[in-house]
Amino acid sequence: MEILKEITEWDWPSHTYLLSDTGKLMAYVKASGGDPITLTSKMHFDKRGRKFIKVQNKALASLATPELNTGIVVKSDSGKTYYITESNGKYRCNCVGFGYRGKCKHIEQIGKEKYEPQSKRRETPAVAVY
Repeated sequence: MEILKEITEWDWPSHTYLLSDTGKLMAYVKASGGDPITLTSKMHFDKRGRKFIKVQNKALASLATPELNTGIVVKSDSGKTYYITESNGKYRCNCVGFGYRGKCKHIEQIGKEKYEPQSKRRETPAVAVY
């Protein structure tokens, strides 16, 4: 993951971007500031003809490393670990399904565990609050 601030001299605002290890855009903070804008799916990010510098940005860094967020760790049936976080009443998961659809079975399962009576809950994989 890398966080880049655009320093290209042009008539457009220069934002700060969070890119995945493969160079795809995951989130950005507008030049005017404010909360990060997270994309529901990663998208191609073209750096050609543009200039950037690597920077530190706490808000974007917390998105890059979900294990630093307060949230829930979920182990899937296949053994993969996913991180569910909540912000302003909205849940996010770092699984591929959430990236494509904006919802996933991991978040649905957490909701069922919160609201179903104990007797109706099915056994779930290891879940830990961190």
